[in-house]
Formats: sequence, C-alpha cells, structure tokens
Amino acid sequence: MTGAGVLRAEWTKFSSVRATMVLAAASIAVAAAFGMLFGNATATDYAAATAQERLDFELLMESMRGLYLVQLPIAGLGVLVASSEYGAGTMRASLAAVGRRGHLLAAKAGLTALVALPVSVAAVWLMYATAQSTLAAAGAPYLTPGEPDVLRLLLTGPLVLTALALFGLALGFLLRGTAPAVNVSTTFLLIPMLASVAPEVVGDFIGLYWPNATAFRTALGMAPLPEWAGYGLPAAFVAAMLAAAFVHFKNHDA
Repeated sequence: MTGAGVLRAEWTKFSSVRATMVLAAASIAVAAAFGMLFGNATATDYAAATAQERLDFELLMESMRGLYLVQLPIAGLGVLVASSEYGAGTMRASLAAVGRRGHLLAAKAGLTALVALPVSVAAVWLMYATAQSTLAAAGAPYLTPGEPDVLRLLLTGPLVLTALALFGLALGFLLRGTAPAVNVSTTFLLIPMLASVAPEVVGDFIGLYWPNATAFRTALGMAPLPEWAGYGLPAAFVAAMLAAAFVHFKNHDA
C-alpha cells in the first residue's frame, strides 16, 4: 500500500469513529465559549483594577486562558487515532494491510497533524475573536490582529495545539487504551495550572520548562526563555514521545 493509500485508509477509519468527529467539533465550540467566558472575566478584572494595575495588565494572556482547557480535547483527538484501533481490535488488521509498523505510525502521525491543525486554527482564532469582542462590548481595551503579540499567537498557537495532539497520539500507542492515555495527558497538561500553589522552586521549574506551559507562554509573548527555546523544548519533547511510541510499537505485539 502506498503512503497516500495508507493516509486515505487512516482518514476512513478516523471519520468512521463518531467520537473523533464529535471531539473535533466540540474543541471548536468549547474554544468559542471559553473566549467569551474569559473575555468577560478579564473585562471584570480590568474594571476593578487600579490605575497602576492597569499599566501591567496582560489583556492577551488573561483573555486567552481558555487555551489551557482547549488543549485537552485536542490532545484527546491524538489519543483516539491510536487507542480506537486497540479498543476495536483492528490494529493487527491495519498492520497486515500496511506491512511495516513505522509506516503505520507515520501515517497516523500525519493524519493527526492534518486533522488537528485546522481544528486548532479554528479554535485559537475563534477564541481570540470572541474574547476580544467580549472585551470591546464591555468597554474594556481590546487587541487587534495586527499587534505583534496577537499575530504571534494566531500563527503559532495552532502549531502548539497540533503538537499536543501528536503528544496524545504517542500516549495512545504507549498506553494502548483511551481511558489511561486521556487520564495521563489531562494530568500532564494541567500541571502548569497548579504551579502557583507549588513550592517556589517547583513552580519556577514548571513555568520555565514544562512543555505546554513554555509553549503557550512563548506564543503569548510572555516566555522567560528565548523564542527558539520556548518552541524548541516542547518540539523536542513531542519528538521524544513519538520516538518512544515507535520503539514500544515496534517491540510489542499489536
């Protein structure tokens, strides 16, 4: 089977699983809802802030906090690309049709990226639009797409989410089950939200080096690391996870 044929077969399997299509649509709908909710919360916080506090107010970061929640269903998409086959017992048949494990994993990674990227673009852009519209409607300052920090977010934010979908795919191969892979990905991705209540040394480490925290802070223009490191560290982490998934997949029965 050719590479294009394998990819078409993967798309057929992906689109035939109702949960994957529902999750893709839900990711976009949830992004719009979180944009409105956090946009409203940001407007309320800005109205209550003092003049000095408003000088340091991070409108973009505060209004786009929903990214830390939208990442969960998008990572779940990647999980399902692998785990749905294990759950249905069709992985052996897929291997027999493709012939090589590396080709099958590469096809699933390609499909994950091709599906997650447009979903991520829609999610980030819609969240931004609803958040800023909510801020404007409340009479608070808002940010336009031409501003450097906003442009960076709109261009690189979807890439960050797509990388997290590939992280989910790797977990799907490593854990071979939807529930354990989703539980691990959710726990891992939400750890940065607990950094503020962790001991200072732990919180500082998470803020600097935790892959999704570093990537989001870089995309939002608040990275403590240089841009190349802010994006490079998460990319290297996802690449390492995919490599581990390949080794595991290659050396274990389907």
